[in-house]
Formats: sequence, structure tokens, C-alpha cells
Amino acid sequence: MCKITMAARALFVSGLLTPALALAQPRPMAVAAGAATPGDLRAWDQQVDQMLRSRELRVRETRTDTLLPGRRHERLDQFVRGVRIVGGDITRQMANDGTVSVFGMFHQGLDLEVTPALSAERAREAIDQAVSGEPFGEAAELVVLPLSDGYHLAYYGQASVAGEIVNVYVDANSGALLQRYSDYMSDVGAGTGAYGDKKKVSTKTLSGAFVTDDPLRPGAITTYDMKGDLARTEAILLRATSVAPSDIGSDSDNVWTDPTLVDAHVYAGWYYDYLFKRFGRHGIDDRDLRMAVFTHPVRQQDIGTAPPNVVGTYYLNAFFCSTCGPDGRGAVVFGEGAPRNFFAGIEVKPFSAALDVVAHELTHAVTGSSARLNGFPFSEAGSLNEAFSDVFGVSSAFFYEPTGSAPLNASYVQGRDLTVPAGLIGRSMANPAQTRDADHYTLRVIGGDPHYNGVILGHAFYLAIEGGTNATSGLSVSGVGAANREQIEKAFFRALTVLLPSSATFGLTRVATIQAARDLYGAGSAPERAITQAWDAVGVQERTTPTAAMLPDPAVPFPGSCGDLANPHWVVGITASAGSSNLVITQWTFDFFDHTGALQDREVRSGALFAQSFNQCGPGSSRILAQTDACTAFCIDLRGDTSGSAQITFNATDDAGRPLTFSTQRTQLRPR
Repeated sequence: MCKITMAARALFVSGLLTPALALAQPRPMAVAAGAATPGDLRAWDQQVDQMLRSRELRVRETRTDTLLPGRRHERLDQFVRGVRIVGGDITRQMANDGTVSVFGMFHQGLDLEVTPALSAERAREAIDQAVSGEPFGEAAELVVLPLSDGYHLAYYGQASVAGEIVNVYVDANSGALLQRYSDYMSDVGAGTGAYGDKKKVSTKTLSGAFVTDDPLRPGAITTYDMKGDLARTEAILLRATSVAPSDIGSDSDNVWTDPTLVDAHVYAGWYYDYLFKRFGRHGIDDRDLRMAVFTHPVRQQDIGTAPPNVVGTYYLNAFFCSTCGPDGRGAVVFGEGAPRNFFAGIEVKPFSAALDVVAHELTHAVTGSSARLNGFPFSEAGSLNEAFSDVFGVSSAFFYEPTGSAPLNASYVQGRDLTVPAGLIGRSMANPAQTRDADHYTLRVIGGDPHYNGVILGHAFYLAIEGGTNATSGLSVSGVGAANREQIEKAFFRALTVLLPSSATFGLTRVATIQAARDLYGAGSAPERAITQAWDAVGVQERTTPTAAMLPDPAVPFPGSCGDLANPHWVVGITASAGSSNLVITQWTFDFFDHTGALQDREVRSGALFAQSFNQCGPGSSRILAQTDACTAFCIDLRGDTSGSAQITFNATDDAGRPLTFSTQRTQLRPR
């Protein structure tokens, strides 16, 4: 027999819940003038108005369009008897002559008891206990939380865990942990950057010194030099202490020689200018919210003695935290990198050395103030969050830098300039296989690194500009051409900032970006055609039927988790996704094929075992809520055969009791 061992990946901790769950049906709202019949759009518009009158929908904000005169945009949150639904937000675009588009996830037929057994005070304690953390932030909020197995009445709050801010949801009746994820997602003087390049540094004077506090732009940009003091850095991020003037980067003569500080401060300013010049946006929130930028959280020479969590967070990383910093309104932190030969033959630059990395992290702030794709990283929204940051990270570089292979030249490899030699880490939008990322929707896997799936959107963005052929589908795209990249950038930015809801899927993003191109350039325009072709090429359509995907990654270490499996063995990630109907999994079959393609083994498993196994995207259940995912990871072998393939077929029933069958692709397993 081939062997299967469930991989022990603790992406989050959850318990199976005994109370019955409400199982309504989320329904995507994606209707727009020109893409739907006038009757469809009118019906949804009337539905939104009726829900506003009944207070099932409430206006969160209204904004005037920065790209099209006469347009305005509403963001609305959905409530159930006064309790907000997480991800239940809707966007509505209106012109002088009526509604143009409605996007979102409408939760219908939900009958859930919203009186919690736990008080808000007791919930605050449960949140801290669930993650062994300390209280952080505001009081617990009572919410309705859609997960893959249904709707939960939950409390949401934040906690401080080992120097990190964690978002936590607990059951509002039992206090059991439902979901957790990190909130960490990054006068004029002269200075020199990490590659020896000269830059102008916007500064002002303070107590007789020059400081990296930008007085030239309407939105304040303050860059802090934490001088390697990790304890103080964490205390400021966690709002346990306040920043002091001495924390701001300073220089006596306004000739700056610290490349990390220079790059971070200058690139943050360039990103502000990119947003304004390209999109007419006033800073990361369109209201000139200040940018708090932190450098030197640790000392590079201490990397050899730093614990792994510190290396992964403050050396080989950059992150944005939406609730961190001096006023709790966000901060970006750039890791210190690693000296040459810490990894054999490699130097890792400080993470502020690359403009696309600085812009990537600050785009998380843009997303946090608009679409709020800050939901669970183990979701399509989490992958889209990373994808849009890649898109506008790379786009910022193309806006300022020449193209080419040399350092400080723009390319479609996000993060290429972080290493010497170049490109040893990063994600390629032009050729995702080059960086072992997904180029097609059938290759996605939820439950792992959200950056991996995000490259699907990045590749669609690349194809819409440059044109080309997708390697997996073989479909070709006629792009608008590099000279017209602004058209595609504006369409994607418009979709992100005014059309997409927080629960966006790839399918919804397809519709929103096409609508954005239609808004800006007209129906049948070259940008609309290019974006439509690009989504076709990467296999993204509106999500109506169930699908499944499997990804082998033998490079992922699973020490001690693969038991007595034969060598070679593989770790595979598996995702089962519901379409427009809720599903109940009744059976799933694992087929193994040897190197000749012959069936080697077949293992048939029950729906109950599915509930026990597929618990990495939410509490395990044999049910999958419409428009959600169930995911897991396994270790498998092929009886010692060095190559072969595997496939899983799922049998399910939908809301009407009809049987459905869907499968992963047959996935090749080869040593790398």
C-alpha cells in the first residue's frame, strides 16, 4: 500500500465545535452596467437600498472618485440583528444617472442566535487565554464569523504573543479558539543607498540635527532608526511605550551615510508620489495619513545568535502592521538582512534596499484602508492582499527605474534586488515557474504561503501589459504593451481601492478589474480585452462549481511528521473549494499512479475522515460553505518508486441533495 500521513502543520489551532452551526449561503454580488442586464443591476440596487432601510446594511464610508468625475463609492457592512458579519461588506459605485456596479458577498438565509453566553469582559479573557497572550487593543467585538464549515457567533480581539500582535476569534459561547493570524503583513539632504546610489533625502531640523521627518509632502513620513534595540522596537510596535525624538533617524550635516535609513525614507516618499501622480491618491489612506517607517530593529551582526522567530521576523523579512506604531494606525518595519556567507555565497540586503519591497509593504496599508483584504491569510482574500502588493510594488519600480537586469532596474521579479547574487528570493510575474510559484488557478493551494497563490494575479497583470502565453493553459494574450502599462495599473488599482470587498475571491477580482477597465476606457477597449484574456489564460472564472487542487512541494521540510513513509516521499497541499452551493463531502478517493502511469493504489475515505483531515482553513467539518475552501496537507509515498502521480476525487451533495463529483488534476510527483 502507498502510505498517507497527515502533515502536522499547525497553521492555527482549532477544536471541533459541538453546537449546531448556522449554514446559510454566501452569494457573490458582482453586477455592473454593461456586464449584466439592466434588470439584474436594478434588482441588486433595490436590494441594497432595502437592506439599508432595515439596517441589515450600514454605510461605513462614502468617497468621491479620484479618477472619474461624477462617480462616488460606498462601502457597506452587513449585519445580522445588529451583529456585523466578518467579510460581509459590499461596494456600490454610483454616477449621476444611477448605480454603475455592486460588488460583494451577500449572506442570505442566515438564522443564527446572536445572544452570546460569554460577556465581552469574559471574551477578552478567553481571547488572551486561547493564544497564551496578553491583552492588546480595544474591547472584544461580537461578530458573525463565516468559516468553511458554516457561521459562528464569535468574539474578535487582538492579543500580544511573544512580541507580535495576533488577531483572534473565539466562540462566543464556549470561548474555544476559532481562528488566529498575525497582524504583521512593510529640508533636502543627500544620501547613499545600499547599492551606492545617490539620493535626495527629505529632512527637517530638530534640536540642532537633521532628522528623517519629511516636511515636503502633505502626508507626513517619519523614518525611525531603532539602532538594533529589539526590545524597544517591539515595545513601540505594541504601543507599550511611545516613540521619542531620539528614535527618529538623525544626522549632523545632512549628508546621510546609513544606506538602510536612506533607502527606507526615500522610497517611502517615492511611493507617496507614485500614488498621487498615477492615481490622484493622497497617501496610503487617501487622507494623507502619516507613514511610520522603522529601520534597524536588530543588529545585523547578531543574526548568528538570534532565535529563529527573530531571524524570520526582523532579519529576513519586512512587514506592515495595521494596528502597530506610535498612534496605533499602522507601521512598516524593514528587516536587517544577512551578511555575506551567512548563507553560503549569498548576501541578503536590508529589506529597504529594494523599492519594490518598500512599495509592497506600503501597499498593504492602502489595502487596509480600502478593500481590507486583511482577512485570514489562509483564504483567497489573503492571497489577493499579497498579490496586489506585488503588483504595485513592481509598478512603483517601473514608474521610477529603468528596465534591465542590473540592480536598481525595474523587473517583473518582486524582491529581485534583495540578494547578491540577484534574484535568489523573489516572485516572478513573467515566469512564475522560475520562482516555483503558481501561474494558473488549478495550481492554487489554500493553507500555505499566501504569496504562492498571489502570483496567479501577478501573472495575469503581467500578461495584460506585456502579452504572451500562459504555460499551463497554452492560452495567449494580446497585452496593451509596456507603453500603456498605466492603463492596466489604473484598472487594477481602481478595483482594489473602490470596487473589491474584504471577502474577495479570484473570481470576483476578475469581474472587478474588467469593470474597472470598462469604467476608465470603455466597453470593448483594449485594456478591457487584455484583462479579460489574461484572466482566461490563468484559469480564473466566476466561482460557480466546486473545484480542487493539489500541490507537491518536496522542498518543504516536515521533520518528524512523515512517520515511516518510504523514500522518496512528498508533502502535498490539497484544497477543496465550494462554488455557488454549500457542499457536504460524502466520500473522497486518493489514487496513486507509478512512474509508468499505471494505477498503483486506491484509498477510499469517508466524509467523517474528511472532517478530521481538512482542518487547516477552518474547523474540520464534512460541510464546506459556498464560496469557501477546506484544506489540508499530507505526506505520501509511492512504495519507494522515485516518481509517479496522485489525484483526489471528491464526492459530495449540494443544497438540493444532488450528487456532485470533482477532482484535482493528476499531479506529478518527481524528485527535485
